[in-house]
Amino acid sequence: MMGKAPASLYKYLSFSDRMVEQLYHGKVFYADPGTFNDPLDCRPVVIAGDQSIERLKLLLKLMVIRRVEKESSAALKRLKLKGQKLDLHRARLGETEVQDAIRGIEYMATDPEITDQAGYYQRELLTLIQSEVKDTLATGVLCLSANATSPLMWSHYGQQHRGVCIEYDTSDLKSTRIHKVVYGQSREILADSILRWLQDGDVQSQLEVERASLLTKSGEWRYEKEWRLLAPIGLDRSPFPVKSVTFGMNCPSAIFESTMSMLGGEKSTIKFWKITEPTSNFKLKRARIHFDDSMRPMLDQDYSWLLDDLDDAHDV
Repeated sequence: MMGKAPASLYKYLSFSDRMVEQLYHGKVFYADPGTFNDPLDCRPVVIAGDQSIERLKLLLKLMVIRRVEKESSAALKRLKLKGQKLDLHRARLGETEVQDAIRGIEYMATDPEITDQAGYYQRELLTLIQSEVKDTLATGVLCLSANATSPLMWSHYGQQHRGVCIEYDTSDLKSTRIHKVVYGQSREILADSILRWLQDGDVQSQLEVERASLLTKSGEWRYEKEWRLLAPIGLDRSPFPVKSVTFGMNCPSAIFESTMSMLGGEKSTIKFWKITEPTSNFKLKRARIHFDDSMRPMLDQDYSWLLDDLDDAHDV
């Protein structure tokens, strides 16, 4: 689901090598959905609808061949296969894998304890198709929030209020690149939608599949006010500039002082904030912090050591 994003979006992070990499080198990390803390996130349910067994077989074949083409591309090129020979060999590999899977289903369907063989056949085909959806989409996800002062997100993603929250200026980002997460809707995908996308190149069907697969979450997560960008998994150049950095309520002074220095100190165009402890309620607020003379000696330090010494952290 595309839409006009807010002028600012936020990324909560632990203080880690990944955080330093993103701030120091202007990068963002597109995570593998398989690492997300919600096991149902990016896990759609494929339903048959009115599709016949033969149509489901065709869909499975298209998905497997598509995956095999990607997996075997480098190996087959080393064999110096080109053009039609390359395409034919990849198709054969995919066809063999599909036929082996179908024969396995047919064999298990002969079990005398299975009374509904047609139903069993369909369920097993749908299970295989569902397992192929992730490989078919094969994308990384950058998760951002419209809320910089959520106590839950500071606890979950901001290292128990000891990490940071990066504010990105998304005002110039094209609407086709950013997607608003939909909460509480069905995560079902019609097999026909996947088939029309892969077989006919139907763009609307592709958008339906991506929405249910990558942009739909349980209503329990609505407080996150999440927006997503999709790109290959891994670190990549940030598509938007950093506007500010907010440090958690429990972030040690050494962390925010060194981070401010690393980003240019008093000459930095980035604003710095710190979460302050609430007084009479539980609502978090931000207060501006400024670079001062006590931090000046840090400007001459080389901060590249942080990239080597910090442990990996899996932020979402």
